Amino acid sequence: MNRIPTILSSLLLACLLLLPWNVQAQVEATEGACSRASTAIDVRVRGVRSDRGYVTLVLYGDNPADFLVKGKKIFKRQFAAKRGTVAFCVIVPKAGTYAASVYHDENGNKKFDRSVIGIPVEGAGFSNNPTLLLGPPSHAQAAFQVSNGPKRVEIQLNYSIVSGQQSPNLP
Repeated sequence: MNRIPTILSSLLLACLLLLPWNVQAQVEATEGACSRASTAIDVRVRGVRSDRGYVTLVLYGDNPADFLVKGKKIFKRQFAAKRGTVAFCVIVPKAGTYAASVYHDENGNKKFDRSVIGIPVEGAGFSNNPTLLLGPPSHAQAAFQVSNGPKRVEIQLNYSIVSGQQSPNLP
Protein backbone atom coordinates (compact mmCIF):
# COMPACT_ATOMS: atom_id res chain seq x y z
CA MET A 1 0.00 0.00 0.00
CA ASN A 2 2.84 2.42 0.69
CA ARG A 3 4.21 1.87 -2.82
CA ILE A 4 1.18 3.39 -4.63
CA PRO A 5 1.70 6.96 -3.34
CA THR A 6 5.43 6.64 -4.09
CA ILE A 7 4.74 5.44 -7.64
CA LEU A 8 2.16 8.20 -8.21
CA SER A 9 4.44 10.92 -6.91
CA SER A 10 7.29 9.60 -9.07
CA LEU A 11 5.03 9.66 -12.15
CA LEU A 12 3.88 13.19 -11.32
CA LEU A 13 7.48 14.35 -10.90
CA ALA A 14 8.46 12.73 -14.22
CA CYS A 15 5.57 14.49 -15.98
CA LEU A 16 6.52 17.84 -14.46
CA LEU A 17 10.12 17.40 -15.58
CA LEU A 18 8.96 16.79 -19.14
CA LEU A 19 7.00 20.04 -19.27
CA PRO A 20 8.71 22.91 -21.11
CA TRP A 21 9.46 25.38 -18.31
CA ASN A 22 11.11 27.98 -20.49
CA VAL A 23 8.18 28.37 -22.85
CA GLN A 24 8.08 31.71 -24.63
CA ALA A 25 4.83 33.07 -25.99
CA GLN A 26 4.39 32.17 -29.63
CA VAL A 27 3.70 34.55 -32.49
CA GLU A 28 1.78 32.99 -35.36
CA ALA A 29 0.73 34.23 -38.79
CA THR A 30 -1.69 33.18 -41.49
CA GLU A 31 -2.42 34.51 -44.94
CA GLY A 32 -5.57 36.59 -45.30
CA ALA A 33 -7.50 38.80 -42.94
CA CYS A 34 -7.79 38.27 -39.19
CA SER A 35 -10.90 36.69 -37.81
CA ARG A 36 -11.79 38.09 -34.41
CA ALA A 37 -8.50 36.96 -32.85
CA SER A 38 -8.12 38.58 -29.44
CA THR A 39 -4.64 40.05 -29.90
CA ALA A 40 -3.77 40.19 -33.57
CA ILE A 41 -2.31 42.48 -36.21
CA ASP A 42 -4.36 42.58 -39.42
CA VAL A 43 -1.65 43.58 -41.92
CA ARG A 44 -2.23 44.97 -45.42
CA VAL A 45 0.90 45.57 -47.50
CA ARG A 46 -0.06 47.83 -50.40
CA GLY A 47 1.79 48.68 -53.58
CA VAL A 48 3.39 45.29 -54.24
CA ARG A 49 4.59 45.74 -57.81
CA SER A 50 4.80 42.09 -58.92
CA ASP A 51 3.90 38.50 -58.11
CA ARG A 52 7.57 37.55 -57.95
CA GLY A 53 9.22 36.50 -54.70
CA TYR A 54 7.93 37.14 -51.22
CA VAL A 55 6.69 39.90 -48.96
CA THR A 56 8.57 39.54 -45.67
CA LEU A 57 7.29 40.91 -42.36
CA VAL A 58 9.69 41.59 -39.51
CA LEU A 59 8.00 42.36 -36.18
CA TYR A 60 9.63 44.08 -33.21
CA GLY A 61 8.41 44.54 -29.64
CA ASP A 62 8.22 47.56 -27.38
CA ASN A 63 11.95 48.10 -26.80
CA PRO A 64 13.15 50.99 -29.01
CA ALA A 65 16.76 49.75 -28.72
CA ASP A 66 15.78 46.51 -30.51
CA PHE A 67 14.12 48.13 -33.53
CA LEU A 68 15.80 47.12 -36.81
CA VAL A 69 18.68 45.46 -34.93
CA LYS A 70 19.72 42.10 -36.35
CA GLY A 71 18.74 39.29 -34.00
CA LYS A 72 16.32 41.45 -31.98
CA LYS A 73 13.11 40.77 -33.91
CA ILE A 74 10.32 38.86 -32.22
CA PHE A 75 8.93 37.42 -35.45
CA LYS A 76 9.77 37.11 -39.14
CA ARG A 77 7.72 35.47 -41.86
CA GLN A 78 7.52 35.41 -45.64
CA PHE A 79 4.28 35.48 -47.61
CA ALA A 80 3.86 34.87 -51.33
CA ALA A 81 3.98 38.17 -53.22
CA LYS A 82 0.85 39.21 -55.05
CA ARG A 83 0.69 42.30 -57.26
CA GLY A 84 -1.31 44.98 -55.48
CA THR A 85 -2.04 44.07 -51.86
CA VAL A 86 -0.84 41.20 -49.68
CA ALA A 87 -2.92 40.56 -46.54
CA PHE A 88 -2.06 38.46 -43.53
CA CYS A 89 -2.88 38.10 -39.86
CA VAL A 90 -0.25 38.00 -37.12
CA ILE A 91 -1.45 36.68 -33.79
CA VAL A 92 0.66 38.13 -31.00
CA PRO A 93 0.95 36.69 -27.48
CA LYS A 94 -0.20 39.80 -25.63
CA ALA A 95 -1.47 43.32 -26.01
CA GLY A 96 1.26 45.92 -26.19
CA THR A 97 3.46 48.05 -28.39
CA TYR A 98 4.85 46.66 -31.63
CA ALA A 99 6.61 48.02 -34.72
CA ALA A 100 6.87 46.38 -38.12
CA SER A 101 8.98 46.53 -41.23
CA VAL A 102 8.21 44.79 -44.51
CA TYR A 103 10.12 44.27 -47.70
CA HIS A 104 9.38 42.77 -51.11
CA ASP A 105 12.02 40.12 -51.69
CA GLU A 106 11.40 40.04 -55.45
CA ASN A 107 14.33 37.79 -56.27
CA GLY A 108 13.42 35.33 -53.48
CA ASN A 109 16.91 35.22 -51.95
CA LYS A 110 15.50 35.78 -48.42
CA LYS A 111 17.54 38.98 -48.01
CA PHE A 112 16.80 42.70 -48.15
CA ASP A 113 19.06 43.63 -51.03
CA ARG A 114 20.97 46.90 -51.21
CA SER A 115 23.18 48.48 -53.86
CA VAL A 116 26.96 48.70 -53.41
CA ILE A 117 26.49 52.08 -51.72
CA GLY A 118 23.83 50.75 -49.36
CA ILE A 119 20.68 52.05 -51.07
CA PRO A 120 17.77 49.56 -50.91
CA VAL A 121 16.99 47.99 -54.28
CA GLU A 122 13.83 46.18 -53.15
CA GLY A 123 10.56 47.67 -51.99
CA ALA A 124 10.23 48.31 -48.26
CA GLY A 125 7.91 49.97 -45.77
CA PHE A 126 7.17 50.44 -42.11
CA SER A 127 4.12 50.48 -39.88
CA ASN A 128 2.54 53.97 -39.71
CA ASN A 129 4.10 54.76 -43.12
CA PRO A 130 6.52 57.37 -41.76
CA THR A 131 8.21 59.79 -44.14
CA LEU A 132 11.66 58.48 -44.95
CA LEU A 133 14.35 61.05 -45.63
CA LEU A 134 17.90 59.91 -44.95
CA GLY A 135 17.36 56.59 -43.28
CA PRO A 136 14.90 54.32 -41.54
CA PRO A 137 12.33 55.61 -39.05
CA SER A 138 12.70 55.49 -35.30
CA HIS A 139 10.80 52.99 -33.20
CA ALA A 140 8.49 55.79 -32.05
CA GLN A 141 7.60 56.62 -35.66
CA ALA A 142 6.72 53.02 -36.50
CA ALA A 143 5.22 51.88 -33.18
CA PHE A 144 1.55 50.99 -32.78
CA GLN A 145 -0.62 49.56 -30.00
CA VAL A 146 -2.33 46.18 -30.06
CA SER A 147 -5.15 45.61 -27.60
CA ASN A 148 -8.18 43.33 -27.62
CA GLY A 149 -9.41 42.61 -31.11
CA PRO A 150 -7.49 42.81 -34.39
CA LYS A 151 -5.45 45.97 -35.04
CA ARG A 152 -5.41 46.99 -38.72
CA VAL A 153 -1.95 48.05 -39.92
CA GLU A 154 -1.60 49.24 -43.50
CA ILE A 155 1.91 49.51 -44.90
CA GLN A 156 2.73 51.14 -48.23
CA LEU A 157 5.77 49.73 -50.00
CA ASN A 158 8.35 52.19 -51.31
CA TYR A 159 10.58 50.98 -54.10
CA SER A 160 12.91 53.94 -53.88
CA ILE A 161 13.31 54.67 -50.20
CA VAL A 162 15.94 57.35 -50.70
CA SER A 163 13.63 59.44 -52.91
CA GLY A 164 10.55 58.53 -50.88
CA GLN A 165 8.70 57.38 -54.01
CA GLN A 166 5.89 54.95 -53.47
CA SER A 167 5.10 52.20 -55.88
CA PRO A 168 2.55 53.13 -58.54
CA ASN A 169 -1.14 52.81 -57.74
CA LEU A 170 -1.98 49.17 -58.21
CA PRO A 171 -5.34 47.45 -58.04
